[in-house]
Amino acid sequence: MKRNALSVVFFVLVANTTFAQTKSPVEGVWKVAEWVLPGRNPTEEGATITNPETGIVIFTRGYYRQLVVRGAQPRAAVARAKDPQTLTDAEKLARYEHWRPVTANSGTYEVEGSTLFVRVMVAKNVDVITDAAAIELTFEFDGPDTLWLIPPPESAAREPLTKLTRLE
Repeated sequence: MKRNALSVVFFVLVANTTFAQTKSPVEGVWKVAEWVLPGRNPTEEGATITNPETGIVIFTRGYYRQLVVRGAQPRAAVARAKDPQTLTDAEKLARYEHWRPVTANSGTYEVEGSTLFVRVMVAKNVDVITDAAAIELTFEFDGPDTLWLIPPPESAAREPLTKLTRLE
């Protein structure tokens, strides 16, 4: 009887350690703390936004989601449309400018070394979804609660470095 009980305990422990997924180093809930924007041309230095709009990036086991506003100032409220079914050109332009800095997407991710491979499944911008290739980002930790996401060299001229701080 003791041998059977010990066998069951042994198999449960082995199964738990065998099938348990290891936690990704980026797993958690992160707040956008800083943007380092590229310059408009290779000789121009970009701006650093140290107090950006609120943005949240969540990494769970194999999945991520992000909702961020790229900007230094809060977005201005947009006036209500006179006729929501038939927007004027000015109303369309105002809504475009209102939503343009918003980035919203989610999907899956994998970590290999210090590289994050992101595959978008749902996004505000359809162009992000239609590219079948994974987005590659390098990541670095600056202490346990600060994560830097670094775009690949071919995107560095148009994509910012993103500093995240851990919320959970």
